[in-house]
Amino acid sequence: MQNTLENSSDQNRRSGYWGLAVSASKVGIGKVLRKHQLLLEGFLQFIAGRFNTSEALLEELKGTQGWINLCLGMRSEDSAIEAAIVFQDGVVRVLKTIPENVETVIIFKTSDHLLDMTDATPDEMYKMMLIGTIRTQGNIMLASLFNYLMALVFDKGQQKAVDRQIEEHRKANKSVGRDVADTDCCRQERQRRKISRVAGGKVDPGVKYLEDPHLAGLGLEDFPRLEQFRAEYFGKKKEAVVCHEYGKLITDFHLANGYEVDKDGKPWDPNLRKAESLKYILENRTPVIRTNDLLAGTYTTSPVSTCVGHPFSIGCYSWGELRSFSKRELMPYEISEESIHILHRHVFPYWAKRNIHELWRSRTNGGLPVQIHDRFFSVYYWKTISMSEVPPGHEALIKLGTGGLIRKIEEELARDAHADDEKKNTLKAMIISLEGVNAYARNLARQALEESKTATNPQRKAELETMHRMLLKIPESPSETLHEAVQNIILMHLCLGMESTDDGPMYGRLDQILQPYFESDMHKLTTPQKREAYIKQVIDILGCLYFIESSHQILAPDIGNWQNGGSSPNGTITLGGVTPQGEDAVNDMTYILLKVTELLSLNNPNVHARYKPDKNSFAYLKRVCDVNYITGATPCIHGDDAVMESLTARGWAVEDVRDWVVNGCVEPGIPGKHCSATSSIEFNLVAVLEMALNNGKHPLMNWKLGPDTGIIGQGDFETFDDFWKAFKEQCEFLCEQSIIGNNQLGEIYQQHQPAPLISSMTEGCIESGRGVTRGGARYNSSGVSVIGMADVVDSLMAIKTLVYDEKKITFAELKEAIDSNFAHHPRLHVMIKTRVPRFGSGNEESVTMANRVTSLVHDYFASHQNYRGGPHATGWWSMANHTVYGRVTGASPSGRLAGEPFTPGLTPHPTASPNLLDNLRDVAKLKPETLDNNIAFNVKIVPASSDSHERIIEIMANYADTYFRMGGMQTQFNVISTETLKDAMAHPEYYSDLMVRISGFVAYFTRLQRDLQLEVIRRAEYKI
Repeated sequence: MQNTLENSSDQNRRSGYWGLAVSASKVGIGKVLRKHQLLLEGFLQFIAGRFNTSEALLEELKGTQGWINLCLGMRSEDSAIEAAIVFQDGVVRVLKTIPENVETVIIFKTSDHLLDMTDATPDEMYKMMLIGTIRTQGNIMLASLFNYLMALVFDKGQQKAVDRQIEEHRKANKSVGRDVADTDCCRQERQRRKISRVAGGKVDPGVKYLEDPHLAGLGLEDFPRLEQFRAEYFGKKKEAVVCHEYGKLITDFHLANGYEVDKDGKPWDPNLRKAESLKYILENRTPVIRTNDLLAGTYTTSPVSTCVGHPFSIGCYSWGELRSFSKRELMPYEISEESIHILHRHVFPYWAKRNIHELWRSRTNGGLPVQIHDRFFSVYYWKTISMSEVPPGHEALIKLGTGGLIRKIEEELARDAHADDEKKNTLKAMIISLEGVNAYARNLARQALEESKTATNPQRKAELETMHRMLLKIPESPSETLHEAVQNIILMHLCLGMESTDDGPMYGRLDQILQPYFESDMHKLTTPQKREAYIKQVIDILGCLYFIESSHQILAPDIGNWQNGGSSPNGTITLGGVTPQGEDAVNDMTYILLKVTELLSLNNPNVHARYKPDKNSFAYLKRVCDVNYITGATPCIHGDDAVMESLTARGWAVEDVRDWVVNGCVEPGIPGKHCSATSSIEFNLVAVLEMALNNGKHPLMNWKLGPDTGIIGQGDFETFDDFWKAFKEQCEFLCEQSIIGNNQLGEIYQQHQPAPLISSMTEGCIESGRGVTRGGARYNSSGVSVIGMADVVDSLMAIKTLVYDEKKITFAELKEAIDSNFAHHPRLHVMIKTRVPRFGSGNEESVTMANRVTSLVHDYFASHQNYRGGPHATGWWSMANHTVYGRVTGASPSGRLAGEPFTPGLTPHPTASPNLLDNLRDVAKLKPETLDNNIAFNVKIVPASSDSHERIIEIMANYADTYFRMGGMQTQFNVISTETLKDAMAHPEYYSDLMVRISGFVAYFTRLQRDLQLEVIRRAEYKI
């Protein structure tokens, strides 16, 4: 059928959607509205004609639940031109006007923008979407369906545009690397680091068995299993395999049992509905054990690299790309015809009106928060995709087992016999979910037994028999060995990923969780040789956990890759720091996990090291920096003092605060006690500044969104404080909309996507009979990530300094300059860049301004409760949105030109200071209580070629120690030269595993979208 579709219209195709419409409708491309109307109608008529006359295309409209129907409109913003296409019961027709019952509408800013889509590359299309030239109003999943249907007609035309973009980027990237003087040095540097391992001394009181905590005598070559897994991972042809199994199972369940009501027609309690569906999925998913793995279980049927694609969340955005996944430039995925068929005809139609975004939009009638979110420019709600990060209580699981958790729940049901229906149903749902976990474990046990019977290698046979015995015991019973504990954790981790979008579950403080099992196992071994062999086995086991975690990718549509391309699901591991009692927490497992991180050099799990000066040893900090130097980008380092000060300000128990873990990118949470939802809201602070400069109007969106706060041209701001008041009012308006939208989405989760499984592991939920989405956890909060802090601070400093303090220019002149992108004001542009002190320059006034900004945003969010009764935590990290938002933002008073990226996280501008200590001091002076969702502070350092390995890590550790003693909260070192990055752009074939820190997460540099690569290159490079 595919060949039929391709060959049927070759003669008509051009490289964009609209070229074919032009030839089909026989109209010239002019600027007269009538011709634009004819062009639009002709385009839609051509699609209708193709479907109405092609049996192959009509087959694509036949779903398992009946005809796949759609009513989609297209119009200009002013409705000067409009038309609609209706797919109804196998017949396609075009309407000259958009009917009232339209399900989704594609809107162009003007009728001229119809023409701009001709031959548009994906990169150009996404920019059009981000700046509001084209937008979707209504059901986004059905808009994605329309993209799929168009792809059937215009397949080659679309692919030509993609191929053209790939070739353009390839040529441009080659030119970036032309001035690299010594490419051989760049390509050999990382290998030199790996082989020049440095031994360490046994100085930490918690290290009881490792004589050399660095395990310097071990290299990847000592672990053939892990070496093989790593080769397979980096040798794969596509980034991942799209698997339809999860989508089919959850759809099958609801088709048989109902969704809005149960199969008997009665309303379902959402907790019971979720639990029953999860149990069905876990009972029926394929039990896969990767060849040679020491741990059982995988995310999907493809164990090396895969995508789950929950159809109620992120999967719904991918409908339009089912046939282009494998051919796109960024993150190409492999997908079979069977998977395309099942997802298109069976899965996605069922969820078209039941996905989170559509439930939110329809319930709120497309209110203002929905409109803001859908335009991508200022606020993004992560809950449209995921419940967001919640740190599970793995310790309770491995100590009690699922059997112990079930008994605890049953005891609560018996104790509170007169509980309300919600509590009873919530607790019953927890039991059902845990039974699903047990069922999955039993299926894996049977699989291990079957494979052991046919295994010909004696060692592999013994490994499978051990796996079988473990899975007969766990997760129902408590773990007794380290191997059992790790198997228990990864098994639950996989099941939690089936409960909600698989970007949320964290591993937590694995060194603290596993150390007692390590000590118990080691105590039983009587000879040094046995202990040495056991340590290698532990590394093997943990390496298998790392590869299971790294095996899954997020099923992101292309625009998602463009926004946050390179980000993994970010299953975090937190090491070091202090114990709940305040003692040094560094132990044997801390160093073993650092060794695994060093050996494998993977971007996922996302590894983080806590450091408390005067409690943790400097030797430990040096080892963290050593691993960072060898890998180039991981682990990230956090200052315990600042993070704990920010959390203690909430009034939480100090013992719990000391036990904090990293969620997602960098955000803190309390494991097993906290529904943290740390990335709920992504907030573009530069959009606030633009609205303040334009009396509430966003210039690129051409949208009067915010309140009237004053017009610069009318002299409404006599003092800087007058303008600050306008900035504050716009900021509070957008904060308010952010909170409203997040609360609305939170209620959608309560009614449609509760989480009884993770609730069973979260303190407070069993006792209260309320799940994590209903505020049952002991601690509740929602997290905000604020983007563009340094750019806003520098802009405010420019306004204050040049307009009000020194009176070098008028505000109207500055406004004219930024509106023209400084085209006619080159001297002013130079003045801003040379006279205005930036954040990170060591200037006290800029730090004061930064604290004023962070306090403004934090104080507003902190003073408003979320839908679960908790506060909002404010963080200053950006994922990759600093590049995306920058590309579609006009010039800033800071001197930033239109289209240039913001700085990542709260990292100072690259030109702030040539002295790294200025950056460190300024960031360390920020008030920790205003940073309670943490920060992302990127530092790119390049050691001198003459420095030894030992000297390099000594210098890195001294910088980090100094920063944290000054009050620093977090930093992440990219130990990679600009020359190497340029060579990697020009010659990606040599750098498939080159890692860089973006803003909280680690990415493989050659897989990033081009703008983000260039942003990493332009970062300040500090010699050490």
